[in-house]
Amino acid sequence: MSKTAEMADLALSLKEKGHKVINMASGELSFKPDSTVRKEACKVINRGDTLYTQVAGLYQLRSLISEKLKKDIKVDYKSDEIIVSNGGKQVIFNALQSTINQGDEVIIISPYWVSYPEIIKLCGGKPKVLHTRRQEGFSINTENLEKLITTKTKWLILNSPTNPTGVVYSFENLKKIIQVLIKYPNVWILSDDIYEKLNFSSENNLNIISIEKKLKRRSLLVNGFSKGYCMTGWRLGYGAGPKILIEAMKKIQSQSTSAANTIAQNAAIKALQLNESYFEDIKSSLIKRRTIVTSALSDLQGFSSNFSRGAFYLFPSIKAFLGKRVKGKEVIVDDTSFCLRLLSSEHVAVVPGSSFGNRGSIRISYALSEKDLRLGCKRIKDFCDRLV
Repeated sequence: MSKTAEMADLALSLKEKGHKVINMASGELSFKPDSTVRKEACKVINRGDTLYTQVAGLYQLRSLISEKLKKDIKVDYKSDEIIVSNGGKQVIFNALQSTINQGDEVIIISPYWVSYPEIIKLCGGKPKVLHTRRQEGFSINTENLEKLITTKTKWLILNSPTNPTGVVYSFENLKKIIQVLIKYPNVWILSDDIYEKLNFSSENNLNIISIEKKLKRRSLLVNGFSKGYCMTGWRLGYGAGPKILIEAMKKIQSQSTSAANTIAQNAAIKALQLNESYFEDIKSSLIKRRTIVTSALSDLQGFSSNFSRGAFYLFPSIKAFLGKRVKGKEVIVDDTSFCLRLLSSEHVAVVPGSSFGNRGSIRISYALSEKDLRLGCKRIKDFCDRLV
């Protein structure tokens, strides 16, 4: 089980015992899906239109995804170059399972999403980690990236806006990455754009494929409805890439889960028809929530954090608190013990940075209600102030 899921489970366990738990570990927004999406799901159920769809997903849905990608990132994908899956995680698993041979290497950027290395290993591959530095804004050092590329390198995984840091890669950084990738035509690129609608740094999400369309023939774009559309439990993601890759992914999916949920697919058709103002409202709310957290914790000595430009996470360093203890309790030796002690004593759940390949940090989600964020921050400050 991932540390994210483990912390969420511990938080739920405390909640079931009657404690007021502030869950700042969860990667989902507090908003409901738009009413048109929810109403469409009810209509589909009441009509009984709930039979299996094609393995790759409803044709109408894939056509709308094609239109969305052309509008948002100016890249053309035909419907047979798109697959709809049970969440973005399955899209990634399908892609790696259908392409990785035993011992193939996949480069991931630390801090990374917790599931990347585990999915790679499950598919018989070897994760190679490119470490980024907090003092450099977690940007990708392309000289270090090139050093990691070998004849066994099959994929490079990019995620922007990034979980867990909230970093958005700049145009200049992406251009440098492209210059490296052009030298290595056998390396595939997986662009995880799941947080694209939650980019606070620009109106349109920068995508490596839209910057250099020559990379399209060896790239997979991964996206879904969990984050920007507030549809986490609906389990719906999609991938867009070369037909030969999508066909291989369909084979994996047909023998594992088959098609994604029919009700969710129909509802997603309505989601793709939402006006951009829907996302602007969510972003405005998240920016306000980000300010609440950063302001509340700004005067907490030793709690240093880079500025989040997307998604809904902060990734502060807590190294200043390691080696300390709450009176009468054991010493906090690492980020995991910090999180466990914070949860048990203050009932606030956050995730240790070691889960994301970056020790001495924690991930805080500010996707909660403003009231809960203020209470959670107060409890974090109270906890840190008691450490000696």
